[in-house]
Amino acid sequence: MKFWLLLLAGFAFGTAVVAQEDIWTKTINNDANGNWYFVPDKPKAKYFAVEGIPGGHAFRVKANKGANPWDLQASSPVNGAINEGDVIMLMYFARAAEPAEGGSSLTARIQATAAPWTATMDMTSNITGEWKSYCAHRVASATLPKSSVSIHLATAKQVIELGPVFVFNFGKGYPTNQLKGCDG
Repeated sequence: MKFWLLLLAGFAFGTAVVAQEDIWTKTINNDANGNWYFVPDKPKAKYFAVEGIPGGHAFRVKANKGANPWDLQASSPVNGAINEGDVIMLMYFARAAEPAEGGSSLTARIQATAAPWTATMDMTSNITGEWKSYCAHRVASATLPKSSVSIHLATAKQVIELGPVFVFNFGKGYPTNQLKGCDG
């Protein structure tokens, strides 16, 4: 699939724009259908159809404020390795179906799959009631042979809907000024 399809979707959702490149050759996960796993898994997240977002499906999860933000988290596996110095980009689709009092804010991380949960990037986003893509790019601060995306949901009483998540690895030295529309 050529990048132009993402570009058109990007204008609708405010996603990153990479100049004339097949961005899908840079993905290191395969998540067009929103492969999220929830810990703990009770109550179960509801999987449902959504028009207008890539993959056409999302998960709805009810969260309460926990002692720690990670007391309820969504996780999605990353299949490719990340090396320190790689330019990586994280993009996910979400909305606050029932926002927290004062607004919903979520932290998403790309982290190791085991303790000590080393993160190579994190981003915090204010989640609105509209479907939107949230995106950031960073130079990887650590090497992670196995990693996952983790979103901490126990920040407040709220209902969050999560669509697909994408992780891109552009390698070392990629010019980040080409990642337009995505927070750096």
